[in-house]
Amino acid sequence: MRANSLALRFLVVAFLAVGLINLPAMAAAEKPLGVVVSADHANLANAKATAGADVYSGDPISTDESGILRMKVGPGQIYLLALSAAMLEPPEDQIHARLDKGTMGFSTPAPSALQIETPIGLVRGVDPKPLFAQITIINPTRLRVSVYQGTVSVSRHGETKTISEGETYDVVLNTDLQQNAPSPTPPPSGAGTSGGGPPFSFSSVAWPAAAIGAAGLAVCALWPESDSNFGCWN
Repeated sequence: MRANSLALRFLVVAFLAVGLINLPAMAAAEKPLGVVVSADHANLANAKATAGADVYSGDPISTDESGILRMKVGPGQIYLLALSAAMLEPPEDQIHARLDKGTMGFSTPAPSALQIETPIGLVRGVDPKPLFAQITIINPTRLRVSVYQGTVSVSRHGETKTISEGETYDVVLNTDLQQNAPSPTPPPSGAGTSGGGPPFSFSSVAWPAAAIGAAGLAVCALWPESDSNFGCWN
């Protein structure tokens, strides 16, 4: 009995030792996707966000009523305005994020590495020019997209809208059309599915040129002039 007890104790100790040895390797395997540059009344991973904090995949990021947060992600930067909620997703060295509510702005010299998921549609960079844009979830069926520099596309279930520099569009899910539409025909095998989501409609927001320029300058204040690689200061 004593021999069996000693053997069992040895196995337990060996198991715990192996686990402790592997902990540093496990921690090293998960790399941060971004880093907080500045934050005010903002939260990261359910704690107060502070400059220099690493942002990992799946970390909830949010701002309070008067909050703002800016972070570096891959070759670009992202900011959240007040009452916003988002998170980053892999891979690293790219801007892959999800906006659940509020307003997110982004600036990157590599638009092909940009992908922002929203409840209304998927926002991507289009051309190789540096990109600087902002998106706002106005309500569960309406997304406002403002492009200050470059070009973005908004897509959902195979339908895509391209929005160019200087344009602001509201992207709306036509729920009434979806409710009144006949049952969709199943797609051919291998063609993928649309998920049955409501179709898009797009409406241009006719901001005066001066207002668009003023908005762009105001948002650019979130980046210091030393960040010359980003759209605001090119």
